[in-house]
Amino acid sequence: MPQQTPGHAPAGAHASPGDAAAHGTPGQPATPHQTPGHAPATPHQAPGHAPATPYQAPGHAPAAQKSAGDAAGVVDPAAKTATAATLPRPAPTRPDPYLPGQAVSPAAGTAAGWSGVPRSAPPVSPAPGGGPTGPGRSRRGLWIALGAGLAVVGVLAATVLWLTRDRYPALEFRTLDVVATPKAGAERAPAVFTSVLGDRAYLAHQLADDRLEVVAVDAGSGDELWRKATPVGAQRWAGIRALPGGVAVLADESGDSTPRDLLVLDAGSGNQRWRLSVHGDDDLHYTRDTVVWVDRTGDRLVGLRMRDGHEEWRRDSPRDEYGSNRTRVVRVGTPEALGGAGFVTGAPTAPWLGTGGRLVQVGADRSVRLIDMDSGDVLRSRPNVADVDDLVVAYADRLYVTEDERGYRLLGYDLASLGEPDVLYTAPDDGRRPQSLVACGEHRACLLEVPDGETARTEVVAATEGEGSRHWPAPEADGLVPVGEHLLARRDSPQYSVTLFDADGRAVLPDRDGVAVRLDAGNVLLFAEPPSTAEDDRSLAGLAVGGKSPFEMGELKDVRSESCSWNASVIACGREQDFVLYRFAGDD
Repeated sequence: MPQQTPGHAPAGAHASPGDAAAHGTPGQPATPHQTPGHAPATPHQAPGHAPATPYQAPGHAPAAQKSAGDAAGVVDPAAKTATAATLPRPAPTRPDPYLPGQAVSPAAGTAAGWSGVPRSAPPVSPAPGGGPTGPGRSRRGLWIALGAGLAVVGVLAATVLWLTRDRYPALEFRTLDVVATPKAGAERAPAVFTSVLGDRAYLAHQLADDRLEVVAVDAGSGDELWRKATPVGAQRWAGIRALPGGVAVLADESGDSTPRDLLVLDAGSGNQRWRLSVHGDDDLHYTRDTVVWVDRTGDRLVGLRMRDGHEEWRRDSPRDEYGSNRTRVVRVGTPEALGGAGFVTGAPTAPWLGTGGRLVQVGADRSVRLIDMDSGDVLRSRPNVADVDDLVVAYADRLYVTEDERGYRLLGYDLASLGEPDVLYTAPDDGRRPQSLVACGEHRACLLEVPDGETARTEVVAATEGEGSRHWPAPEADGLVPVGEHLLARRDSPQYSVTLFDADGRAVLPDRDGVAVRLDAGNVLLFAEPPSTAEDDRSLAGLAVGGKSPFEMGELKDVRSESCSWNASVIACGREQDFVLYRFAGDD
């Protein structure tokens, strides 16, 4: 079901800098008034295209009063390793805790045969000029060996503590405290946006001449780093998105087939790096070095270099026997990305974290292929896996697909081989339908199952490889968001509310009004009401998934809540004539 993300584009927007795209052939860097490569072809909508779930740009709040609402040769992966809101916001990168180690006896490193009693020296005379022998020297060696053993034990103990530590501890939530109020314009801007990534917050507002002014500030202090207006204007803007070393800015137009500009700005200066003409039904996916453009009008995937927009690779989309080129592209998620902040939809705000950088493309011919985003190499492929309308999720080393024929089955493929799938779950009858498939743990997938169209009887199905499935009720739920092994179930009818379940299906936070977003894999941010484009007060609370109850932080004052974005300690929002940054966790 369509879910509107805070920070969403103005009315009529269909895409965000991270999830919408375009038409036009990328090429060398372009001047502010020139599209990279050649001019886009005559706009039209790709025939038979399957519309994606509406997605809103991070931190966008338009003026309109509208409520809230990813067949060339196969490459051996051994030879080439794959690399890798809105109320959205990216969370800080956490180190990988999985380090090798094993238990070692405290006696390790001591001399063989050591009993704790000094041995006598051998009954021979010392060599001329030799050092002293006897109990003193033996005792000294034993103390050295004992010290070395204790050092080994200390290292092993530290390793065990590292491996068993809580990677996502409860945040120290606090009453909302204003960090800064950066200025926007003298009059109320038609649209405002924010996007937070790490310690940087980007704030944008539309000027009277329809250009977008972007302001970069330090998220912790609010200190202004730079302020730049885009070289081109647009009657409507869809939003902005913070990227590794850059900022994506996307214009908006009526209809998916109408071209609009994508601009990539330099994070250090705000200067435009490159510009591309895209369409509203295209998608954009990012790594640290590459932008992958799903060009539905051109029926292709194109890899563009992040720093200058230069085309690095392209691949035509597969066609079926009737000539259809409909396609679906999903990113392979990583534990690091899903362990960080997420948009309201649950999509990670920093999907490039970890060893990501891979896409799964589902073709009109039911084939799937695993593609390296930086090189464009096809790492694996398999025919007859899924239709473009099937639910498909890729995470770590697994691809999950719902096969819907005479009832449905949940299948799991190993991405290392794309061999025969495991059947994780089979619906008991033909009347049940799946929706909102997500990865919710290691080799575990969760979905919502609706029996006979009766949403009041909706259940969560959690299926783990080799362990079967578990079921629990989630009446009227229409979306799932993973929070570590916990699960947020969203609903927008009869009113917006959310329930947080633990891995066993116990309701940790039952039926709380409003919406919730992931701060990291151990903490969530709770909004008492759905986001809005109008200035209003919005109550905010925080909850650790292992905590007993939410911490009520207070109210965001006079904010356009659809424009808000966050990290694990600060939230940025647009207001009538300025922006505001609040701290809600951690120290100043």
